[in-house]
Amino acid sequence: MSICRTHLKILAGHRIYILIYLGMLSVFALLIALPYAGSQTVFTAEAVKVAVVDHDGSALSRALRSRIEDGNVPVELADSDDAIQDALARDTVSYLLIIPEGWGEGLVQAAQAGSAAPDLSSAISYQSGQAHLIDLEATSYADALYGLAASGTTDQAELAASADKAWQDDAEVQMVAAEATPLSDGVIVAALFSSYSLFSSITIAISLLMDAIHKPAIEGRLLAAPTTRRARNRALFGTCAAVALIAWGVNVALQFVFLGTGALASSPVQLALVYLGMLVNALCAAGIGYLIGQFRIGENAANAFANVLGMVMSFLGGAWVSLPALPDGVRALAHFTPTYWVSEATGAAQTLTEVDAHALLPIFEDFGIALLFACAIALAGMALAARRAEGGIQA
Repeated sequence: MSICRTHLKILAGHRIYILIYLGMLSVFALLIALPYAGSQTVFTAEAVKVAVVDHDGSALSRALRSRIEDGNVPVELADSDDAIQDALARDTVSYLLIIPEGWGEGLVQAAQAGSAAPDLSSAISYQSGQAHLIDLEATSYADALYGLAASGTTDQAELAASADKAWQDDAEVQMVAAEATPLSDGVIVAALFSSYSLFSSITIAISLLMDAIHKPAIEGRLLAAPTTRRARNRALFGTCAAVALIAWGVNVALQFVFLGTGALASSPVQLALVYLGMLVNALCAAGIGYLIGQFRIGENAANAFANVLGMVMSFLGGAWVSLPALPDGVRALAHFTPTYWVSEATGAAQTLTEVDAHALLPIFEDFGIALLFACAIALAGMALAARRAEGGIQA
């Protein structure tokens, strides 16, 4: 216990680093998340700018046009190649459908003969994902017309009426109340950005501590003291764990006071899982700090490494850019970092609506993978320390 107190006194002598890395960066994560407080990620259907160029003018083509424009924003285009090309180039329409002449009659005849229906021409803007769904809707509606015509009906107006009736029939829907409410985006954003402050503050603190206790004068006194190497290692591990818990506690306290109080009543399990993920990040940072401390890189190098590590870990954990938006190669690299797995678990915890073993198991599996990183890094540090103690590695 006296060794742990000595370690903490050494850390207290570097209070400027504690203020910068733990205090300022923790507040930085909170300030970034505050604009998202109270908001939740929900799906909302967006109206899409659509244009239909009808060269046919039949009852079936008019029905198809009505189906495409329903719920969207119709845009009138001149029936010319220049107007169509200009609309696509300027992105004034997100979805363009061209119905060729004779399409309606050709569809009926093809259905009666059992041959392929005439094709429709469409163009989809790369900036609109909703436009792809509209194209699927147009294809599905045309397939419905084809199927009805194949049953023997040849009157186009009757075919369109039957297709519209079948399209508008709703399935019976029963609302089921969720057992828990999804967390707000502010809680998640703060947790993701806290990986920067956690990895930076914990890594720099432990690196500075180990650099100090491994100085020749101090190390000589420790070797002369009536304590075993095992006892000294236990005290060092205890100090590393204490540093991780203190940094985690500061971040959690700030985020809970300003962002998490509202979720305590509605989503206590999800909130606990998010904060548990932050604890996993803190333990991983402690293991990395212990490993880096074995190299005795000095104060300036430790300061630089802590900054770079915090930025890299938070980036690969999806704090700065959403993980699905990253290139495939970067996402593959992110799998080899603990922050990626904690981020995956945090995202699953946010949308958790049923608290049961089936839903919680994948989250704890991700936490377990991240903890394996922490154990592997800590074991590497222990092996390096053992080699150094045996004289295999010179300072």
